[in-house]
Amino acid sequence: MKPAGQILSDFLAGFSKFELEADIREKALICLLDTLGLAMSARNEPTTRAALGLSQRLEAGGATSWASGARLPASEAAFANGVAAHAHFQDDTDHDSWTHPGSLVPPAVVALGEMRGASLDAVLAALVAGYTTINWLGRDEVVARSLIRRGFRTSPTFGTIAAAAGSAVLLAFDARQAASAVSIAASTTGGTLEPVRSGSDEWRVQNGRAAQGGLIAACLAAEGVTGAPEALDGPKGFLATVAGLDSTPDVWATPPDPAIMRTIMAKPFATLGDNMPAAMAAHKLYQEGIDPAAVQAVEVTLWEPYTAYPGTNYKGPFERLVQTQASTAFAVATMLSRGDITYEMGETLREDPVILDLVAKTTVLPDAVGGALDSRVTLIMKDGSRREAHSSQAPREFIFLTRARCLDVFEARLSRLGAAAGSARSLGEKLFAGLGAPKGPSISDVLAEILTLTR
Repeated sequence: MKPAGQILSDFLAGFSKFELEADIREKALICLLDTLGLAMSARNEPTTRAALGLSQRLEAGGATSWASGARLPASEAAFANGVAAHAHFQDDTDHDSWTHPGSLVPPAVVALGEMRGASLDAVLAALVAGYTTINWLGRDEVVARSLIRRGFRTSPTFGTIAAAAGSAVLLAFDARQAASAVSIAASTTGGTLEPVRSGSDEWRVQNGRAAQGGLIAACLAAEGVTGAPEALDGPKGFLATVAGLDSTPDVWATPPDPAIMRTIMAKPFATLGDNMPAAMAAHKLYQEGIDPAAVQAVEVTLWEPYTAYPGTNYKGPFERLVQTQASTAFAVATMLSRGDITYEMGETLREDPVILDLVAKTTVLPDAVGGALDSRVTLIMKDGSRREAHSSQAPREFIFLTRARCLDVFEARLSRLGAAAGSARSLGEKLFAGLGAPKGPSISDVLAEILTLTR
């Protein structure tokens, strides 16, 4: 078997030869617009403001803060934008790697693209390379599950490597340079699960630092810094020391595949990705009309690995916002009573008596048969009747964004920030229509247009 580092670096060095299919390019733009809208929506979140404040104290440079429009050095923009994109816990998901690539890859490749005057199409290709890499790192959950068992959070741990990979493609690295970028990232990455378990704030910082670290790793490689040849799967490398695996998994034997872009999932609600299937089932029940006061008990079946993830079984007292976002019971109770789960609800409804009553009545049952997208919510009513819904009854485009759904979400997010009605949709439609055009816009021009809408 080829060394894993060589397989990945050869893939990245040859990435420009890929003829990305139209739906892959479209999905890349969907992911980018979803991420940009999220980051802009988090402009007033305290951790976002803190990261931006730290960045603005440094010398201004050639990249843009998505939350404020300020000009920052590229590495600081990657950090601030990674924090902002992850701030509401609603950035997109790659299931195999258990990661949120939207707050890891776009912040790095967009900042680097601005610095180098790259086109939107070039940035989207780099985005695909980064997303494809993060999926490959966690392919079939093999390495991802091992990291989780050891207490590492997969997003920042894989994310530095993925951000470096996307940056390597944008910089048109050869295999030697790409190998160094990946190796430097693999040797400097990591993040623990403790912030999610305890409900503290630095999980946002983890993803911002991973985006920044990946960009820095690529920039160092561009300057001739050499990474360890076996940083991924050497005897003292990433697999052995971080993931605790004594041999290279078979899933790393073949190169990454850009087709995985079709499997990237959005998060329609502001809760842990593990809770999303249960939230969608509860949303169906809310739409049918229920009286929370008439509910005797709530039973939730959820994919067994999700029930073991830190924080999902927590039922209070909810002293911090992140505790509500991680809690399956809080997500289901909020959806049943409010029909939505927004970031603000985790702050304003922590002591809501209706929600807390439903939380107390909720039992989460591990399901070893269904898959990651399967959840059933059953309501046992006080009159003895039962009502239930399954996550499969929710519209598929809720999580597998279509172009139309992406434009709806982008329009809604920017409208809440003051954009004129229809302006965000119109801009998004123009960007989709221009995908693959010979002379497309620069990423800097795209960002300037988007930010202008909310000023």
